[in-house]
Amino acid sequence: MSLVYDIIIIGAGPAGLCACLKILAARPATSVLLVDKVVPWEKPIACAEGVWTDQFREAVDVKPGWVRFNISTVVLHSADGSAISHTARNAGCIIDRARMQSDMASRCAALGAVLRLGVRVIGIEPVAGSTREVRFADGTCAHAAVVVDASGPIAGLGKKDKIVCKPPDLEPACFVIAENAGIEPDAIHVYLGRDLAPGGYAWAFPREKNAANIGIVLGNSYRAKVNIREKLDSFLSKNYPHARVLGRFAGTIPCEGRPIAIAAPRLLKAGDAASAVNPFTRAGIVEAMESGTMAGAYALKTLLAPTAGRGSAYGEEYRKRWYNSLGKKHGKLSKTKDALVKIPDADYDKAFATLSKIPPNKRSISKIIGLSLGRFPRLVLAMRHLM
Repeated sequence: MSLVYDIIIIGAGPAGLCACLKILAARPATSVLLVDKVVPWEKPIACAEGVWTDQFREAVDVKPGWVRFNISTVVLHSADGSAISHTARNAGCIIDRARMQSDMASRCAALGAVLRLGVRVIGIEPVAGSTREVRFADGTCAHAAVVVDASGPIAGLGKKDKIVCKPPDLEPACFVIAENAGIEPDAIHVYLGRDLAPGGYAWAFPREKNAANIGIVLGNSYRAKVNIREKLDSFLSKNYPHARVLGRFAGTIPCEGRPIAIAAPRLLKAGDAASAVNPFTRAGIVEAMESGTMAGAYALKTLLAPTAGRGSAYGEEYRKRWYNSLGKKHGKLSKTKDALVKIPDADYDKAFATLSKIPPNKRSISKIIGLSLGRFPRLVLAMRHLM
């Protein structure tokens, strides 16, 4: 393995893979090292694999086999057991994330990237001359003109550049893959309720052969107060009593809505390392892809910059573009989430009861807002941050 590269990308998740593909598509001669502590497509993480169809197809060239199901119905369940549904053809899809990442990695390798999987990065050294040194847990190291950190939310890389911090809003998530769940293949279910999932929600998304991805995410303030596995088991027993658990998985979701430092000279952060997750829905796949593509573009600009000063300036440009594209919206969504979790379940129950009386084909956003303004002022007040 060569020890010197143009660009090193840490993390072979959606962000790192999109960064790699962006770089090599724009400049095939670029030497790129793509490194990850595991083989990501062999290690499922706390993810329901749901994406909005249009955003997904804008973010990546979707290949056959990446989509498990096309979703047309979203069913929301209130704490009292009532439910309302919204239908829109091909609104979203459930993807096979492992297959997608494996295919993308193969494409990166075919374009010339060097893949080094199963080795952990333990440090990124400050700029020395015109390169940075990346150190690995096995005692080896490599150098690059630019480093893209797409390592995840808690890897802690970039300490010497003071652009690393543990996300203050780090939410625990736990899910199972279960068979015999009985979930419709074209619908996803979201469950609300303080007792069920304080500060968060539960979900049930379809998988092949009548299986399902069923899980819970909790608000950060409940991490030490609530046993999330017990909550999930209770939820399964009540709502999916015939489901048989095939595997259990857990992780954390960075839901920070405030601006954070994501760039230093010749170092750019992307994906979960840049807290790119939507703090309201906790969705992060497409967001990671978008930030990874941006990071790849600016990593290449930095590499080709005529002067060191100009190269450093691209880091600030990347931060501003990320903020304008995602960060500003995420800040509003974070405030909305914080306001909504303070509203009692009774308000949601009443809102669901009212909305359920509207025929499904007439549940437009304008009609929902019109009803809410007069009958559920606390809900409307919580949504003011989106205005």
